[in-house]
Amino acid sequence: MSWKIALVVALLTALVTAFVTAFVADKVTGLHGVSDFEGKRGYAVVFLFIPAGFLGGFMLGLLGTKLVGATDWAQFWKAAGLSVLLGQVALFGIAGLSLLSIPRPLKHQGGLLALEVEVRVPLERITERSREPDQIRMSLYAGPKDNGYAIIDRSKFREEEGFMFVLARADLNTRSSARVLSFHIEEDTWLAFDLPLPETPEPGDWSDPSPMRDARTAGNATVWSDVQLRYRVVLAEAGQPAQ
Repeated sequence: MSWKIALVVALLTALVTAFVTAFVADKVTGLHGVSDFEGKRGYAVVFLFIPAGFLGGFMLGLLGTKLVGATDWAQFWKAAGLSVLLGQVALFGIAGLSLLSIPRPLKHQGGLLALEVEVRVPLERITERSREPDQIRMSLYAGPKDNGYAIIDRSKFREEEGFMFVLARADLNTRSSARVLSFHIEEDTWLAFDLPLPETPEPGDWSDPSPMRDARTAGNATVWSDVQLRYRVVLAEAGQPAQ
């Protein structure tokens, strides 16, 4: 193998791979939901993925030249072609594996599924500040890669018989046997509810109201609260359980 040929092939492969990496990384990071806030996604593409593509392409250029056994310039294009091909296979292979890890929304008869929740909070827990936006929050945990805020519909808040009823909705994105709802009021109240749903639930009726636990407790040390919750699985498009 000629090192002069190898270095030229490696540099060419590195440039081509880095160029293609810019577009692939931009697309894949977007699908992964990487934030554009303050240019975070752009910085990741420019300062992380493009240099990684350049370095990977350079190494594969050396490998391609060695596999071809290029000793004279007549074999340059053969070595370059193989090296560029290796770079693209590696790049799109890594991108494909990365996309497989993106949570896929659960479906029922072709429709997306969501979880509707109604929380019954004693009015003694509701302060003037907690009535302000974002002071009552809820999230659904279904795994390390599926943990997000639920959408709380403040227009549907209602007060009856000494309670405030809070309605929320969260998408069911992945199969999971360990879904946990978290409920926050300001900074002091943090409650949790372990959902007894199967990995692939189906739409249904409202559950019976059940108490939420102090999120800092579990097992035999569980401390139950006076806040109750009921839930149902619905078709996300219609917002109603299937018949």
